[in-house]
Amino acid sequence: MASTLISGMAFAAPAVAQDEDVVVVTGSRIQRTDTVAPSPITNVSAEQLAVVNTVNTEDFINTLPQVVPAFDSTSNNPGNGTATVSLRGLGTTRTLVLVDGMRFVGSGPAQVVDLNSIPSALVESIDIVTGGASAVYGSDAVAGVVNFMMKDDFEGVEINASHETTLGDLDGEISTLSITMGGNFDDGRGNAVISMGYTDRQAVFQGDRDFSSLSNWDPGPGNAANGFISGGSSNIPGTRFRGATSSNFGAYGAGIVAADPSCASNVCSGFFNTGSSINPMRFGSPNDTYNYAPSNYLQLPQERYNIAAFATYEVNEHLELYGRGIYANNVVDSQLAPTPAGVTLTVNLDNPTIPAALLDLFVNDPASNNGDGTATIRTSRRYQEIGTRNSLRDTSSFQLVFGARGDINENWSYDAFANFSRSSISQIQTGNISVSALQAGVLCDGGPTAIASGCSVPYVDIFNGPNSMSAAGAASIARTGAQIDNVEMFQTVATVTGELPSFQLPTAEYAPALVLGVEYREASAESIPDSVLGPDVRGFNSSLPVAGVVDVYEFFAEAEIPLITGKAMIESLSANLAFRTSEYNTVGNTETFAVGLGWQINDQIRLRGNFNRAVRAPNVNDLFAPFTNGFPSAGDPCSGGANGSYSAATIDATCLAAGVPAGQINQPFQGNAQMEALFGGNTGLGAETADTYTIGAVFEPSMIEGLTIQLDYYNIEIQDAISTVPLQTLLNECHLTGIQASCDTLYPAGATTPSRNPATGEMGANGFLPNLSPINVATLTAVGVDLRVDYGFSADVIGLPGDMAITYYGGFVSEADFTTSASSPVIQCAGLYGLDCGEPTPEYKHSMQTSWYTGPFTTSLRWRHIGALDADPTTAATVSDLSDDITAKNYFDITFNYDVNEAFTATVGVTNFTDTAVPELGSTASEQANTWPATYDTLGRRLFVGGRLRF
Repeated sequence: MASTLISGMAFAAPAVAQDEDVVVVTGSRIQRTDTVAPSPITNVSAEQLAVVNTVNTEDFINTLPQVVPAFDSTSNNPGNGTATVSLRGLGTTRTLVLVDGMRFVGSGPAQVVDLNSIPSALVESIDIVTGGASAVYGSDAVAGVVNFMMKDDFEGVEINASHETTLGDLDGEISTLSITMGGNFDDGRGNAVISMGYTDRQAVFQGDRDFSSLSNWDPGPGNAANGFISGGSSNIPGTRFRGATSSNFGAYGAGIVAADPSCASNVCSGFFNTGSSINPMRFGSPNDTYNYAPSNYLQLPQERYNIAAFATYEVNEHLELYGRGIYANNVVDSQLAPTPAGVTLTVNLDNPTIPAALLDLFVNDPASNNGDGTATIRTSRRYQEIGTRNSLRDTSSFQLVFGARGDINENWSYDAFANFSRSSISQIQTGNISVSALQAGVLCDGGPTAIASGCSVPYVDIFNGPNSMSAAGAASIARTGAQIDNVEMFQTVATVTGELPSFQLPTAEYAPALVLGVEYREASAESIPDSVLGPDVRGFNSSLPVAGVVDVYEFFAEAEIPLITGKAMIESLSANLAFRTSEYNTVGNTETFAVGLGWQINDQIRLRGNFNRAVRAPNVNDLFAPFTNGFPSAGDPCSGGANGSYSAATIDATCLAAGVPAGQINQPFQGNAQMEALFGGNTGLGAETADTYTIGAVFEPSMIEGLTIQLDYYNIEIQDAISTVPLQTLLNECHLTGIQASCDTLYPAGATTPSRNPATGEMGANGFLPNLSPINVATLTAVGVDLRVDYGFSADVIGLPGDMAITYYGGFVSEADFTTSASSPVIQCAGLYGLDCGEPTPEYKHSMQTSWYTGPFTTSLRWRHIGALDADPTTAATVSDLSDDITAKNYFDITFNYDVNEAFTATVGVTNFTDTAVPELGSTASEQANTWPATYDTLGRRLFVGGRLRF
């Protein structure tokens, strides 16, 4: 193992499948001994994954500088139980995930691959390709490609087992067991491999760690000396009560607040029952909010079973059959604090259980007292009697591949395969409540009015403090919902690969290589929620059915043309060309291409450059998501009055064109500050397009044997990115700036129902609703430099026995920008995090691994560095010095391997052995758990032990 690892590092080979004659490189289908990757490739070997006991591949991938973390084992809220990858932070839908160069099924209508479904124990290596690769692989390869190569040629039996736990709290255990068996048959003409694996990951709660046990409120600019405020949610177990139109029940309640000394230097809004008294609710420091943090997961529990089988059989020199099947069952739970619900309720004023002080508020507020023996009040309660909210996600995925390949003649070969994969996802969501059942239960209070009504449902007591609700009352409003997602992907590809000796240039020693191919792909998805997960439910977000199919027919070609070889300063110069034309049932025809140049100056220096035009066709969710109603706030530039924003800047002609009667312009016709609007899919979406430039160099200096340096510049610009633009932005762009595209979005030609009432001009009421579906309008940019250094050498040069190997991956980000609409300013995110930029995007990040091999011992040290960051301007303006920056973080992992004999290897290691502190931030400057847990280590120092038995 040691010698293989060192040599792999020394030559930095980008191979993903190799035999004695051919190297197949991710990002290209050309197969030649003299092929060098036209695009930058980061290769991660199985040995590197094993060094740090990688159980879930996203844990290792997220440490690489090419990746901005997406969902992983810490993603509880936000999160959905999946693990995903986002190259350059450009989004999971713009990163193509492959298994052995073939597509894998997604995990929902957005068709993003859940890495949990790819068995990590079978991963031979991972290749990450920077930049667009749509000409080679088709849609979605915009930011790049992550290709998982599997162990599909194996002889013998191998058993791997490991166990991991935190050292400080002895929690968060992760246990794995895998068995792989394989061998040749029929005199070596065939090989078959079967592998089975099991993973069990235990939960860690935010309440188990000091930094995440409270809900931090940042004290605001200039107030860092006061420290974080222990805050939380206004939905409290004792119920916050507010009047129908005013928080403090008009003048009567306002007088109570004014007389309360605890409100003199605080902000009080609404009232609540402590269990012994009715008090104004405080929102400053101190406050009466609910700390929702402790019951949330910091590490999600997981149980996973997987089995995979691979087989090849050489029928003759012209035909080899191959096939594989992969199955994984993955169960992940997400847990949130009990359901918070803000609900406006009608209550009986003769309810005998309402405390007198609370009843006085209801009765003495004219806006709340309906005058008919009832009152209308606004309530905000944490329904802890029902328990926590849990979403149990049970995913079963499989992939079946069957293919044939072989040589046609000395110069040409073929490969054809069919690939079918399917994911079935069952989500069971507990802890929800029904609003209608809550209203019915509140009214069935046992008083005279309730008795006269003949109601028979259990009474739901929300008036008498925490835990006032009976078990029967809680059961009557509790709801368990279920949702089934079925996602399928079918792919069939046929290629011929060969050389064209007749077209060999006289200046070159090699003939051009050519790949021609055809491909058909069909991706379908359906999401089927039960009736419980509708608009009556509070807890988890309500869901509606989604279904759709996207298919495409494609022809592609790729060529490598040697231009010059064997000349002074030009050992080889070759051009790489690729082209793909695609015909979708949704967006019609798209064309992508790539042009690259490789220049081997001598055996020490190689230069490479590449341009890619890539596309992303909209997925099922983009196109077919069902319409739901929302109520965004906006001021109408065509309307006067309190709900309008008419000014001299308004372009009256655009208002007329939108359907506002001439006499209504600048009149107060807009009735609401919140306009009802439609949100859903858009079948009129087009494809996103991306232009990717990469320029790089590879250095292998002869004066330092075993050293390889790869330096690559990348520039990715995505146009027409799919985005949902806020209503106010569209209104301003149409009526103040005169951007026709925004007008067309708000007022589409041929709409069945106009967005404005043609009689009054009012928008967002009485069925005249704007459609805020996603459109092709956003832009994204990623620019930077990647540096990789591999160095393998004899350790005696530093006075030690054995051999050393060093691998360094470094990334420098100069631009990480985006715009959300035609007029929105450019949001710059390099070196920033927060409300605008989201996940931290450090300007510098590296992962460096050093291994020392001496006899049966191997010692490995990994150094992970995340550069310093600042809060983005929007965030920085609202927080104190406590949350406005994150210092650079360094993590060190150490592993010891000992080959006990030829069959057994023992491993012990510690990750984050320096126990680097978690950056603790306020809730407005963090994602969850008062930090960014996918970027920073949250569990502290962890110990793992393992063993490998092979025979």
